[in-house]
Amino acid sequence: MIKTLSNIFKQDKEKFVIPKGVQQAIPIQAVWADGIFQIGRNKFARTYKFVDINYAVASREDKEAMFLEYSELLNSFDSGATTKITINNRRLNRQDFEKAILIPMQEDGLDLYRKEYNAMLLEKATGANSIVQEKYVTVSVYKKSIEEARTYFSRIGTDLVSHFSRLGSKCVEMDATDKLRALHDFYRTGEETSFRFDLAETMRKGHSFKDFICPDSLEFEKDHFRMGNRYGRVLFLREYASYIKDNMIAELTDLSRNLMMSIDVIPIPTDEAVREVENRLLGVETNITNWQRKQNANNNFSAVVPYDMEQQRKESKEFLDDLTTRDQRMMFAVLTLVHTADTKEQLDADTDTLLTVARKHLCQFATLKYQQMDGLNTALPIGHRKINALRTLTTESLAVLMPFRVQEIMDEGGIYCGENAISHNLIMCNKAKLLNPNSFLLGVPGSGKSFSAKMLIVFLALATGDDILICDPEREYGSLIEAMGGEVIRIAAGSRDHINAMDMVEGYGDGGNPVIDKSEFVLSLFEQLDKKGVSAKEKSIIDRCTAAVYEDYQSGGNVPTLCRLREKMLEQPEREAKDLALALELFTSGSLDAFAHESNVDVNSRMIVYDIMDLGKQLKTMGLLVITDAMLNRVTENWKKGKRTHIFLDEFHVVFENEYSGAFFNSAWRRFRKRNAFPNAITQNVEYLLDSVLASTMLSNSEYIVMLNQAASDRQKLADLLNISNEQMSYITNADAGCGLIKYGSSLVPFINKFPKNTRLYRLMTTKPGEDSANRSR
Repeated sequence: MIKTLSNIFKQDKEKFVIPKGVQQAIPIQAVWADGIFQIGRNKFARTYKFVDINYAVASREDKEAMFLEYSELLNSFDSGATTKITINNRRLNRQDFEKAILIPMQEDGLDLYRKEYNAMLLEKATGANSIVQEKYVTVSVYKKSIEEARTYFSRIGTDLVSHFSRLGSKCVEMDATDKLRALHDFYRTGEETSFRFDLAETMRKGHSFKDFICPDSLEFEKDHFRMGNRYGRVLFLREYASYIKDNMIAELTDLSRNLMMSIDVIPIPTDEAVREVENRLLGVETNITNWQRKQNANNNFSAVVPYDMEQQRKESKEFLDDLTTRDQRMMFAVLTLVHTADTKEQLDADTDTLLTVARKHLCQFATLKYQQMDGLNTALPIGHRKINALRTLTTESLAVLMPFRVQEIMDEGGIYCGENAISHNLIMCNKAKLLNPNSFLLGVPGSGKSFSAKMLIVFLALATGDDILICDPEREYGSLIEAMGGEVIRIAAGSRDHINAMDMVEGYGDGGNPVIDKSEFVLSLFEQLDKKGVSAKEKSIIDRCTAAVYEDYQSGGNVPTLCRLREKMLEQPEREAKDLALALELFTSGSLDAFAHESNVDVNSRMIVYDIMDLGKQLKTMGLLVITDAMLNRVTENWKKGKRTHIFLDEFHVVFENEYSGAFFNSAWRRFRKRNAFPNAITQNVEYLLDSVLASTMLSNSEYIVMLNQAASDRQKLADLLNISNEQMSYITNADAGCGLIKYGSSLVPFINKFPKNTRLYRLMTTKPGEDSANRSR
């Protein structure tokens, strides 16, 4: 036998003791606060938790790269230790879920909407797939003392973290509380919220940590076991197919039941593996030679070597070739799976389902007979391996048992953004955890852009105290915001409502001279007045006059307005100044004077919609610029108070049609981020955005992008900019309304977002013709 394997078998050999209590059936002897468990005489184990990656929706080239990187991870496993890879399916506890995600009632007149939103969240969470999948790596090793074990795990942990990061995953060490919680949730399903464990307190009172995790009872039968009021069964993979697809593990763990599936891996040093295979090959060659000698003795000189002998020789040579030239390692592995159910009938039905999935992949699972306790302790992420049904595999053969499927986004304190199109789990995004909170919402008309934005606004209005500011060019948000208790400011030519384009609060700009920043904004306004652009002379005059207007104000003069700016231009000696004043006349004393006077609207409401639908084509882009500047002022004031602001800008693409307006928006975008504001840009014309260098840079630097159904030309440009694979692109090709892709940090997750139609919120949010009576009646 191979020396390494023989040593591990010798070390694992323990005297069998019949457990006299439930605690004794749990093979853990001692725990340390940092997460190291003693699970035998001088045997220590530590568990690391890793997150999933988007393997299922990756392109073929990306899948190959991930496969090779995962093979590198397997090759890095230490041959002196046993490594266990575990996938844990646990049912979402309704009480935990409600506490973490549901919006608490506040008795402010909006609880009616909160109840509707909470009912939708509960339906999504418990109706589609209430299973949360967690993945662990458990390393167990024999060491003389805890100090040696701690040093060893410190080195191993660093290796694991670096290998998983290269895969695009994250790997973190689990402390004692985290690991005991995982075991408690399995042993005591349905009682997840009752877990309380304080190591120092437990030691002080002399209690056993097992008291906090063990079930009420454990009864082991021939082919199943009872754990409290639940039934369970342990299966193992008895027969492997010649070729296994990389989605077999994903299909096995797709069952909507509490289960744990573990792959125990014992790596063999290459020198020992080569020696073993060479000996096996030598034995096969000897058998063939003896057989040929026997045939020759019978004067049968043309005899063909039997097929089974030829096959043995061929496979042995291939195996040796893998070890010596293809950087493969010999691995011994055993796959065990434990699943539980409420009734024996349900357990049997689930077992049949699992056996059917395995048979589909030409593999065969079998029930462990009279080994259910050993099988249970092997399948759990404790570190034990009591089942010796080992199979010899190469690195590649083992890597096919791919534990990765699709990335989940379940941030603590996150906002509901839909459900994962593959796993059907909720997507909960907390943009505060990203490098920047900048957000884009892209999609063709009818793809559900406005509805998605309104869902986000509803959550923010009902669950937070943050301010919400919306620029609404199509009159789509007014009825919703009024229902939520906000204000709608209608800006139009000839309207009584005015917003002063020259307003400037203390702290305006990037932190330098605020007048210079305001001058840049005024330049962008003049660019809208004359499509030919602004000449160098005119820029100098605008800059001079803007500074003079604010200088007069600081000396006790009138509040700066566009009217005051025009007067200042008329005072200048240059002919160009008179031309600029003439161009500005229409927007100061003419019919388009909506932004020329002092502000006379209340902008202190927590939620404000700036309705610019009636501005007309000439003023709409100018209106978007002025309102963004007004939002900057509000953001600056909130920032000083320590308050967060959410900005929503619809028809975002129009501001990039001119150089200075684009530059102003780019500057505003940066300032929003620095002042605790979360900007959200909404547009249907992705092509316009990508044609602008500034806009495409803003898009590529944004950490949160929602892509709904896209036009063919836009799809390809987005794929190139954001590195989206063809498989992922299929989710934004002819997609249903509300379905698409979310780019969240470095993750790309396909999502479905449907909202119940028989609700008041749906009627407030929809913009579908025939359903949008709330907006049409305005």
